Amino acid sequence: MNRKIDEIISLIFATRRILHEQLTVQTGENFSFLQFTTLRFIKEKKPLMKEVADFLAITPPSATSLIRTLAQSDMIRRNADKNDRRIIRLEITVKGEVQMKKWREKMAKHMKNNLKKLNAKEQNELIKILTKITHN
Repeated sequence: MNRKIDEIISLIFATRRILHEQLTVQTGENFSFLQFTTLRFIKEKKPLMKEVADFLAITPPSATSLIRTLAQSDMIRRNADKNDRRIIRLEITVKGEVQMKKWREKMAKHMKNNLKKLNAKEQNELIKILTKITHN
């Protein structure tokens, strides 16, 4: 059983790597799924830096580096909390929203092309499997 689980894990990581490489080649951009995920989280939650690190399961220094890059690219901004100026909330900018939408559209188009390789039965099975994993 462990061997099958190891194979599944390996295939999940390989699939993610292949999709990332294909997106980078097709878009000509250094597409970062981590940046996309971070922008989406910031848009939904307007979080603190610690909340970003916790959500992404990364260290606070790694989160700081990621946030710095997004802020320097004008995709997010840091806002002092109205009640406590020591608290800094993160917020997505218009530029960040535009970039996120652009990445989402490219990702969706690319994923649809890859998923067309599966027949209808395989697509339904994948939906069932992913649903079971994500709703546990």
